[in-house]
Amino acid sequence: MTARAAATVVLAAFALGGCDDQIKHLDQRTPFFNTMSWQPSLEAYEERARLPVPGTMPIDGERTYDLMAADTMLVSPISGTEADLARGAELYSQFCTVCHGVTGAGDGSVVGQNRIPDIPLLNIRGELTRGYTDGYIWGMIGNGRGLMPPYRRIPAMDRWYLVAYVRQLQAEAMAEEAAAAEAAAAEAAAAEAAAESAPGEVPGTGGGQ
Repeated sequence: MTARAAATVVLAAFALGGCDDQIKHLDQRTPFFNTMSWQPSLEAYEERARLPVPGTMPIDGERTYDLMAADTMLVSPISGTEADLARGAELYSQFCTVCHGVTGAGDGSVVGQNRIPDIPLLNIRGELTRGYTDGYIWGMIGNGRGLMPPYRRIPAMDRWYLVAYVRQLQAEAMAEEAAAAEAAAAEAAAAEAAAESAPGEVPGTGGGQ
């Protein structure tokens, strides 16, 4: 073999060796090296590690609110139709009755009557909860309060149905209270009238001769 042929063979061996892809894995064995074949470049339309512009809302997400101001800025988007209340009743039965009870009186199967005392919010029919805005109740459902865990997994719209149903339970409680007060007043009036019409001693006729 001539020297020229030998040199050709040696060069061919080096060339074939250069076709091996071991160099691509060099940075895996030695992380301080970085090769052009293995670089952390970003593809077109790939998400960057940048914060969104303030006020940005994803197209498939929900609007976020300042929790401290949500009770005054949120207004229920539903009108409280029979269908709305039926949906609210279904959700209430699924998520709320175990603590708040079927009627909202705070006597659910988990807590029982007076089992957890001094928690007025268990009774969602009471005056305290009646004073809350719709937005406050909506936020309380999603974020929880005290012993109540957050129910944010309930979709935002379904939480509004729950708010509407809670208002329905409160309206029923107020109607019951009004009926009881009216009945008590009627009973008192009847008792007073009976006392006035009862036969009694005529003044001046009693005593001896």
